[in-house]
Amino acid sequence: MYSIEISPAAEKDFKKLKKKLSYLDGIISIIDDLSSDSRPIGARKVKGFLRTFRMRYRSYRIIYDIYEKDNRIIVLRILKRSESTYKF
Repeated sequence: MYSIEISPAAEKDFKKLKKKLSYLDGIISIIDDLSSDSRPIGARKVKGFLRTFRMRYRSYRIIYDIYEKDNRIIVLRILKRSESTYKF
């Protein structure tokens, strides 16, 4: 089991998504499922980073880091896919 932490930037992204309630439930479900499986089917490693992965939900990306030693996952961003999605 992994503990899930949400970064301040991801919290800000999450608040913006509250306007789109249909997307919100799916994203919450994906984040909850990460606690039991840090690399579910569909998770992809982000090139150029050691422990950063992404999950896709419709046109949004959930970007997170996995810390194996601490059994911890930090959700970094929840962004709509664009040219600048992975520039952080």
